[in-house]
Order: sequence, then structure tokens, then C-alpha cells
Amino acid sequence: MALLLLAAVLAGFWNTFFFRDAASGPLALHLQIHGGVVTAWFALFAVQSLLVANARIALHRRLGVLGAVLALCVVVTSLGTLAQLVQSWRAQGVDVAAQRSLLSLILWGDLGALTAYGVLLVRGLWLRRRSDAHRRLMLLASLAIISPALIRLADLPVFGRLDGVFVTIGGLLALVIAVVVHDLATLRRIHHETLWGVPFFLVVHLAPAFLMPGTAADTWLLAVLW
Repeated sequence: MALLLLAAVLAGFWNTFFFRDAASGPLALHLQIHGGVVTAWFALFAVQSLLVANARIALHRRLGVLGAVLALCVVVTSLGTLAQLVQSWRAQGVDVAAQRSLLSLILWGDLGALTAYGVLLVRGLWLRRRSDAHRRLMLLASLAIISPALIRLADLPVFGRLDGVFVTIGGLLALVIAVVVHDLATLRRIHHETLWGVPFFLVVHLAPAFLMPGTAADTWLLAVLW
């Protein structure tokens, strides 16, 4: 699944980051840094999964230090990107006031995603000596930050212009169902970390996006960023 997530990142950001059209203008520096960091995270996650599959455990553990550093960079650059989201939209000519509801959905959804990512990641690092728990937690942490790639996949012809939110939620559900099915197929039960991690990740990631817009906290957040 790690390779599938990396493929989703590459496909989702193919035209807007990796091979950006010159006519679209240069990408802001903070977005270049953020994109590079997140891509590095998913690339390293894929490499780590392959190392484990090939019993290269010693190298896997050494690279784990790099993974922890990258994880911190993912959180820092993500928060920085969210802090500059309003200015970035304005620079692109987006009518921010007209897109206020979408802006709120993205902000709260991403903040929820980062919260889920952080909690799952920290627990995964804490349980790194328990390989069964560690690999599930690191996978769920990666799933928590895959939504920006999934929503951009909706622009691909194969999805026939489906709504991006629908593609994102459908993709997330398909991925977590695959995790549960894998547990049932290999363990004949759902692993403890999957049992709490999947609903935790889905609720913490998605609930703020749909419940927080229009609240007092949302008004305050938009005022700070405006």
C-alpha cells in the first residue's frame, strides 16, 4: 500500500508540482518546500516498507531517524502552508470571499489531518519495537495526510469530473477498508491498533471539516488568516 500512496501523490500533483506548466507561473517557495518534504515522506515510507519486506531491518531502523525528522518537517511545513493559504489564493486570483466555505473546509480538514497524523505517528514511534503495531500505525499516519493528493485525482479523466470531496472520502474509505480486510485475511481478526486507529483517523480528520465551518472558532481562524 505504501507504493500505492506514493503513486497517488505523484499522479495527484503531476501537473501542479512535479511537471508544472510554465504558463501557470512559478510555485511559491513555501509550497515548493512543503511539496518536497511531503513527497520525501511518502517516498521514504515506500522504501521502508520494501526494506521490511526484504528483511533489511537494520537499515530500516537507521532510516527511521530520517523518518522522524521528515515527520516533524511535514507538520511544520503543512502549518506554514495553511497559514499562507489565503494569501496564496489571492495571489492566484481566487475570490477568497466567494470561496469562504471551501476555505474553511480545507483549513479544518487539514488541521484535523495533521492532528491525526501526529497522534498516530507518535504512537507508532513509541511502539517501534512491536512491528505489528508499528507498521499499522505508520500506515494510518500516512493515510491521514493523503487527502490533498486524492482530491486532485478527481481532475483525472478516469474519474469523469467527479466531485473532489466525493473522490477523497471514497478513496479514504477504500484504503481503510483494505487495511481491515488485510487484518482479517492475515490475522483472522482486526488488530488492536487498526480497531481504534481507523475510526480515530477518520473522525479526527473529517469531522472538523464538516462541523467547524460557521462556528465561532472558524470565524476567529479566518479573521487571523485574512
